[in-house]
This record gives sequence, structure tokens and C-alpha cells, in this order.
Amino acid sequence: DKTITKGKLVVDVWYFFLHVDSETHDLCAGTPCPATGKFVLASEQTLPSYTPPGSYSLQMKLLGDKNEELTCISFGFSIGFVAPVAIM
Repeated sequence: DKTITKGKLVVDVWYFFLHVDSETHDLCAGTPCPATGKFVLASEQTLPSYTPPGSYSLQMKLLGDKNEELTCISFGFSIGFVAPVAIM
């Protein structure tokens, strides 16, 4: 187990193959530091209303105090059209 005294969370988002967003957050702003063993890390994103539908991918990297990669998580997701509901 490694004790993490400081670090950062880097979040990158791609729309198809186009890089559309990058954010960097201080790890210790959302997680009590020093962190040792197992700990929970949460991140929340709000998409703008004009976000186009399609395929996206997201990558989250946790970097240590010397910018060494501690972990990396990647996943894909899709945003679709919302169909209006008719009221009768």
C-alpha cells in the first residue's frame, strides 16, 4: 500500500475521436489526505444542454505528487436524442 499525500485527478473526454474536454482536480480537495489503502473517489460532470448525441469516451487518471500514474480508468458511453412525449 502506498500513502498518497497529494495528487491530482485528470479527466479527459472524447466525442468520437475528437478531444472535447479536459479537467484537472486536486485529489485532496475531494478525498481526505493522506490516503492509504482503499478509499473512494467520486467525480461528477454536468453536460451542457447543447451536448450533441453520439459516442463518447472518458478517461480518468489519478496522478501522484511526482506526476506518476497511480491508476487509470477508461469507459465509453452514448448520448441519444430525447423523443418528445405527446400529451393527449
